[in-house]
Amino acid sequence: MLIESDENSNYSKRTFDQDYPNSSRIEATYESGNTTFSSWYNIISLGYYPANVVKTQKNSKEGNQYWIPDDYIVETEVANKKLCCYIKYISNKIVKYTIFWKENNTEWSVHSEKSTTGVVLLYLKKINQSTTRLSGPRIFGLDIEKLHQCRLEISNTSNISTSRKCPLSVVQSKSGQNKRFAFFGKDSEKDLSSLIMKHKMTTQTGQQVVSVRNIELDFNGETIKLIYNKNIEREKLDAIVRACDESLLARDGYRRLAAIESHLTREYLIEEHRKYITSIINKKIRIGTFNINNMQFNDNNLDILEQSDKEILVKETEIGCGAYRSIKTLLEILIPIWKNTSPPVLKEGDTINLKIGCDGRNVGRKQNHVMFTFCLLNEKEKVLKPDNQYCICLYVGREKYDDLAKVSQLFHYQLLDLQDNGIIDQDGIHWAIELFFCGDWKIMYIIMGLTAPNSKYFCLFCNCEASLRWDMDKTWKNETNTKCEKKQSLFPAINYKNYLPDELHLMLRISDILMDCLFSDIIKKKEFSKKIKPEIEAAFRNIKVHFEFFQSKSNKKQWNWTSLMGPDKKKMLEKFPVS
Repeated sequence: MLIESDENSNYSKRTFDQDYPNSSRIEATYESGNTTFSSWYNIISLGYYPANVVKTQKNSKEGNQYWIPDDYIVETEVANKKLCCYIKYISNKIVKYTIFWKENNTEWSVHSEKSTTGVVLLYLKKINQSTTRLSGPRIFGLDIEKLHQCRLEISNTSNISTSRKCPLSVVQSKSGQNKRFAFFGKDSEKDLSSLIMKHKMTTQTGQQVVSVRNIELDFNGETIKLIYNKNIEREKLDAIVRACDESLLARDGYRRLAAIESHLTREYLIEEHRKYITSIINKKIRIGTFNINNMQFNDNNLDILEQSDKEILVKETEIGCGAYRSIKTLLEILIPIWKNTSPPVLKEGDTINLKIGCDGRNVGRKQNHVMFTFCLLNEKEKVLKPDNQYCICLYVGREKYDDLAKVSQLFHYQLLDLQDNGIIDQDGIHWAIELFFCGDWKIMYIIMGLTAPNSKYFCLFCNCEASLRWDMDKTWKNETNTKCEKKQSLFPAINYKNYLPDELHLMLRISDILMDCLFSDIIKKKEFSKKIKPEIEAAFRNIKVHFEFFQSKSNKKQWNWTSLMGPDKKKMLEKFPVS
């Protein structure tokens, strides 16, 4: 059923200068005698006419009666004060009129359930102008015909769409069903608010003390949850996103769980929050990309950042592609965290001991990745945890001097600046920085610019000759290798004394050689298979390490043995009874 206006030919005595809805500001003028009065309005929310619309009382002078909209908000000015006028239906017949204003940085409000004029009189009394008489409908702008027409159009459109709706049981599409439930939720929220006011679930001033959080409906065996309060705590969303990421729970998996358990937070809210977190991280810690084969590096590269590639699979044409992050930017984020932990990792006056690391990894038969990281040595044993290693560069390629030389230029000037000048955090505290480098023997040689480990002068720190390695009576000063053919060091900001070979790689390499020498000699003995082999395997079982000898499938005369991982090798070196 269409709503028709019962307006007369003279809707208002005032004239209006407006271009609504293109502009929300409306100018109004009114002449009384020889005086022209002007006012302005800024429409914040047009509102709408409910099914049982309430009308104002007839004006004795003009005889007009205006329709009162619901959810109507307008700004205007009275007595040199900016007002915000708000109309809200409490029930079908009760309307609440509220005026808000600021005075001396304090917010004030008055409300009435009688009429617009009633709340205006309360406002005038509050500002000590009770002798002034003003029209409530004019202050609220209810006599603006253009707004009245716009609300009629909205009401007519709403009624037409409602009359055309088919029964829910006929709606087959999921989107159509969801839209129907969404409209139902909006209407039910208004009706529930009216019931709350009707049953006086309010304070003494009329403010609601009860709010509807959600409603559950059952439709075809499926639980439909209507959420009225969508302001979920950010901390809760942070925790859910982190839990999903750490447990590798994909979107589809969580969506299926949420479909079964209605109390779970909706997946789209989690995805929106994940995008929000990503946007913040991208602004604070930007990621740059490069291609070693066709890009020139300079000191401004950390400010020239491109969008990162979303592809997971790497094609052969992408060999040489990489991404990097600024060390300085990461430190600006991490230093406040290190300062505020309990107990604090960094205290004012401490030197930040920053260890740079690099290693390569084979990720397929044709592909290799090389990664640069840094960690804070001040964290002591915590640096052994992967979470405390911060990646600053990752590229597709091998550990070659030419490639590493190009990549190192990304951080050349930044490392020099950090080593020489330190860094100032957001609180204005200056932190001195000392740089270290740690890696396996291969990467150490490349970074320090030395030749291969099998060269004549092989040592990283002295001039020891390979032919004299056996002589334990000789002593060599750990200064630097001056006799080896050297290339330029890739990180000149790091003092050569702060280059530290990784203990794990040394331990694994030494233990492999010791095991190979020991077992190669033992296997040659005649009693190996019957006596020595069972005894060695039993000794490993006693120290709770899985180890066994087995014959090669290709050559049954050749014996092999179980390759041990780092923790098992450490246990073997400590507890295996060699005697």
